[in-house]
Amino acid sequence: MPDGLGDRLRGLLASDVYTEKGRLRADDLLVRERVGHGLGAAATRIRQLVSDWRADRVPPSTREQPFPPAEVMEPIRRAERLVRGIEDVSAAIRGLPVLNQDKVWDRVRSAGLDELMQFDWTFVGEADALAADMDRVPALDELDAPAAEARLRKLREVMADRQRYTEIS
Repeated sequence: MPDGLGDRLRGLLASDVYTEKGRLRADDLLVRERVGHGLGAAATRIRQLVSDWRADRVPPSTREQPFPPAEVMEPIRRAERLVRGIEDVSAAIRGLPVLNQDKVWDRVRSAGLDELMQFDWTFVGEADALAADMDRVPALDELDAPAAEARLRKLREVMADRQRYTEIS
């Protein structure tokens, strides 16, 4: 007896996107990709600010002064630390375990979809807000690193809460 069209497509794609569980997993992965995009945009903007700063403010090396002054380099160091933090959070969010255990999906389907959606909204909102904040920064010395780090802390907290929520108890 031939399989149904959905079964054949699942076999062909090696995926279950045509089931409810498959759609929820796909949505989960789309959210992660969207968060990664927002965080990537923020990191790219900071790198551009660093590049502009280097071009405008860092003097060329001379025999008398082979290294730039520390006060000129400090905003660059602060920005590079922030970029590393953004990349770490982005990698952690993209690397969250896929919700693949049936007990977790049963809980999400029965009562927890709203809670899972709140985690996702927070992820996307914070990532997009960070990107928007970075777009408004005109120069590297005006970068509000503590505010950006607070957004990253919020993302880490939500990630930890989401992981605890999806654990099977």
